[in-house]
Amino acid sequence: MSTIKTVAERAGVSLKTVSRVFSAPDTVSEAMRARVLQAAAELDFIPDRRAQAMRSGRSGVIGLLTDVAASTPCSIDIVRGVEEALAERGMSLLIGSMENRAESSESILRSFRAVRVEGVIYAATYHREIHDFAPLQLPSVMVNCFSHRRGLPTVIPDEEGGGLCVGTHLIGLGHRRVTYLTLSPDIEATQLRLAGLRRAFRESGIEEPSDLAVPGQSRAGTFDREEAFVAARQLLDRSDRPTAIFCGNDEMAMQVYLAAAELGLSIPRDISIVGFDDHRQFSEGLRPQLTTVALPYVTMGNVAVGVLLDDWEDASKAESRLIESPLIVRQSTGAPPSFRAD
Repeated sequence: MSTIKTVAERAGVSLKTVSRVFSAPDTVSEAMRARVLQAAAELDFIPDRRAQAMRSGRSGVIGLLTDVAASTPCSIDIVRGVEEALAERGMSLLIGSMENRAESSESILRSFRAVRVEGVIYAATYHREIHDFAPLQLPSVMVNCFSHRRGLPTVIPDEEGGGLCVGTHLIGLGHRRVTYLTLSPDIEATQLRLAGLRRAFRESGIEEPSDLAVPGQSRAGTFDREEAFVAARQLLDRSDRPTAIFCGNDEMAMQVYLAAAELGLSIPRDISIVGFDDHRQFSEGLRPQLTTVALPYVTMGNVAVGVLLDDWEDASKAESRLIESPLIVRQSTGAPPSFRAD
């Protein structure tokens, strides 16, 4: 079995040098580091992280606490972003999920402390305020959520900027009868996106429609397809139906597609549709492909690691890190009927 001693002998260096390569690589020259790593690879040597943690006082592990289902695109992309950033630092990720609520956040955090994690990232299902997160003195960053009570650094998507992009795009195409089919009005993102959409009308000098926002969902945290379909059908069945519908998420946009098909309406000839999230199974799977705002979950995970490990002392005093939510223009938006020559 390979040990630190056999690696040192193969590389022709001291035990201390091998130890520094694995515990503090920045203190060793690039040439020496490559020499030791090559010897370790040849001997199939795996360093004992627990022993390193005891010697250095650092575990090289970050904890991710989440209420997000492990299979959701939000969770997958945030985890991918965190793991990418940690891999660049030679660090590992430990995930604690509260999806089934069998464990409280406090019990998971205590288990994190037992393995001496260097910090915690809390990632939420959707952009909202969290009231019950107490980090137990662990350095912590909140992703896709915030806490007024704790005053912790946050990394959140620019929801208002996303709404502004949607409004600017639709107004630029000539749309005036625009409706925002929203998720629950109680969700922070719903109000921020609406503010961005209103700003687009204001900055364009165009009066906003009287029925600019119409609820497509009544409850936060769940999505009811039937409720979304009924709301979409009612909108499209009106004699003064909107020429463009901005949807609270891509799944809701799919329900608008279905309602439009049932009424014999063509997208985007008769109605333009915009989503939010850029969940590829919807945005690229629908025909025509869906114009939508991309929620930058991978980037948010990357940035959260940087805040936690590089900027912690300043981050606790900093404002929220807003991450751009860009509009991805595909084929579901076009000029309204009144603007076309045909």
